[in-house]
This record gives sequence, C-alpha cells and structure tokens, in this order.
Amino acid sequence: MKRFVKNGATFGAGLLTGVLLTVIVPLLVMATGMIDMSASAKPGMLETILAPWAFTNSMQKRASDMKNPYANDPSVLVFGMPHYRGSCVLCHGAPDVKPAGLAAGLNPPAPALHTDDAQSLSDGNLFWIIKNGIRMTGMPAFGKTHSDEELWHIATFVRHLPEITDAEREILAPKASDMEHHHE
Repeated sequence: MKRFVKNGATFGAGLLTGVLLTVIVPLLVMATGMIDMSASAKPGMLETILAPWAFTNSMQKRASDMKNPYANDPSVLVFGMPHYRGSCVLCHGAPDVKPAGLAAGLNPPAPALHTDDAQSLSDGNLFWIIKNGIRMTGMPAFGKTHSDEELWHIATFVRHLPEITDAEREILAPKASDMEHHHE
C-alpha cells in the first residue's frame, strides 16, 4: 500500500509539474514580451505550421456548405467588382494588378485570390471568409458592413478573377489619385 501511495504521489507531482509547465511557461514567455508580436517580425516555425492548420479546421467547422446563388450569373460581376476594387484589391491585387504598398506590411501577407490556392476553396468557404474575416491577419469581417447578397457578389467576382478582362483589369488598377498620400 505504501508503494502505491508513493507512486501515486510521484505521478501526481509529475502531472502537476507537467500542467504547470505547459500553462505557466508559455504565459511567462508572453508576459515578458519575449515573443515579437509586431507585423514586421517573421513568424516562427510553430506559427507557420499551426496557424494555417488551426484556421482550416476552424473554417471547416463553421463555414457553410451553401452554394453561391450567383455562381453562374455573370450579370452580378458588375456589382461584385466595385466592392472588390474598394475593399479587396488594396491587399490582394488581381491578375496583373499589384496590391497597394500597404499590403507589403501585412504579416501574414494577403494571398493573391486568383491563384489555385484561393480558387480551390469552396464557395461556402469564400463567403465565410469574406463575411467573418480572419483574426490576426488584417482580413476584416465584411459581414458587419455588407449584406449577404453583396458578399455573394464579391465571392462571385473572386471566382471570376482568373479570367478578368482587360477592361476589368483597368478598372481594378489604382489610379494616380488613389496613390496620393497625405499627412495633416
């Protein structure tokens, strides 16, 4: 019986030590400012691996399986394009349209939405990301300022990005007046 109690106490002390180390050490590291949380710091290996994995799992749990009601309706592109130009092209750019200079300061960088990675997302995933944003990336939640119909128009335009026309590209490209930078 004594041996069991001794082994139990050792096990309990080990378990308590393990829990304290897994909780307290990371809290101490964060509390002391050892982790550089600035946008200019390169993400570490753990963040590079875990953040995309955690995001994908979160999105899959919450993203709807909804189908885009405008998926085969090219007439909605004229509604989605101005929203994309006003809110998205600054960070994401478009084919042959570079993002604005401010996008260079995003960490992680905003993905190009005309690429296979973005285009491989389901319509429901695109809609969910546009509506809810992505924490700690600079991607805002447009569901606070846009109706679901407008969000579907944006998602439809995102789907169209790989095939934009020269006229659409010209509309999306920033004008010289858009690039003016003023300080008071």
